[in-house]
Amino acid sequence: MDLREVMGAILTFSMFVMLGNMIKRDHFDGDVLLDVPVTSNVGQDTTMARHSLAQLPNEESTNSAQQLKLCFNGSSLRKAQSKGYVTFSLTDGPEYHISQVANAVLVAKHLGATLVLPDIIGSEGEKRGFEEIYDAERFISSMSGVVQVERRNHPDSFMQRLVSVKVPYNANPGYIMTHVDPLFRATRNVRVITYFPSVTMQAGRVDKDMSPYSCWATFEALRLKPELQEVVNSIVGRLKSHGPDRQFVAVDYKGEMLGTSTCRSNANKGMKNCYNPVEIAQFFQRIGYPQYSTIYVTQSEPGYSLRSLKDLYPNTLTKEDIMQEAEKGGLLKSKLEQELIDFYLCSVSEVFVPAKSGLFYANVVGNRIASGKTDILVPAQITSNLAQDHVSSYISKRSHPAYACFCQ
Repeated sequence: MDLREVMGAILTFSMFVMLGNMIKRDHFDGDVLLDVPVTSNVGQDTTMARHSLAQLPNEESTNSAQQLKLCFNGSSLRKAQSKGYVTFSLTDGPEYHISQVANAVLVAKHLGATLVLPDIIGSEGEKRGFEEIYDAERFISSMSGVVQVERRNHPDSFMQRLVSVKVPYNANPGYIMTHVDPLFRATRNVRVITYFPSVTMQAGRVDKDMSPYSCWATFEALRLKPELQEVVNSIVGRLKSHGPDRQFVAVDYKGEMLGTSTCRSNANKGMKNCYNPVEIAQFFQRIGYPQYSTIYVTQSEPGYSLRSLKDLYPNTLTKEDIMQEAEKGGLLKSKLEQELIDFYLCSVSEVFVPAKSGLFYANVVGNRIASGKTDILVPAQITSNLAQDHVSSYISKRSHPAYACFCQ
């Protein structure tokens, strides 16, 4: 064989190795953190339960899932005198709220500023007060050792001196002091608008791990208001009562996202980053999911698109199926509250199956890591019928930023 034939053989072998790695890979890996900072892998999680969905954890083992302990104690810091104010708004759905709160707290902490409770602007433009959705008293008291928090009660003259600044999610201290601090020193009032840079734009701007202040704000301070939390708990109880094992799987599938740019990404050319109901049903069958167990789907209305899933799994439910009439016309009548229901049901279900990558998936996983509910399965295009081969790489590789928040 001459040199060209040898090189050709080597290149051919290398291509087969690369192809094999692509087939075995979790198909969400390249896209899932497209909108949030990517952390490096820190080894395989050897404590992950290896089970088929035909043998879901029983209620006793599910209840024993241990909530992790935050490494940072928010009450351990002395409160510094405020040098000015940081304001912000919560926009879109709850998956954005978590990141926006964490980022605003981070900026306020590094600037030595007082954080003003945000207003809420829903995805349809509706405006709400923070206390209409979240527990304001808990947030203020929980953050007292980190940053001072005040309610929004300042005169118009305060708003006139306000400067808006775009800050990347999980910005590092160097970026904040270089790009935000000069504006803050000049006006003593900045409005933080959080954005999510692409992976290629993160270098030098963001930290890989969540800061302890962001961790505290996300997993300790931010809670639903008690009335809304009671509704969530009630719906969870109803879902569990539908199944023979008092458990349910939550699937984040919204039909309107299929065929849009959300399901396509240049970061993962040729790879699939969302799945339709037929593919989800086939996935459940392949890994042996019991036919009459309960599946909650975040799709707003049952519709024709879910028929293939309901045909194989008749106990597939949506909000329309599970919410009471009083809830539909009262506390949960707006889109924002319904998005919150989806987010928190996906956070507390026995198993979570994301039908697409994105920020909703990422922040639900963060909540589940905090509560010890790490059964998260991705319906990747691999032929394995073992649930363990579909475990989210966030869990199997401990690659989620939230892992930096907790001490085992």
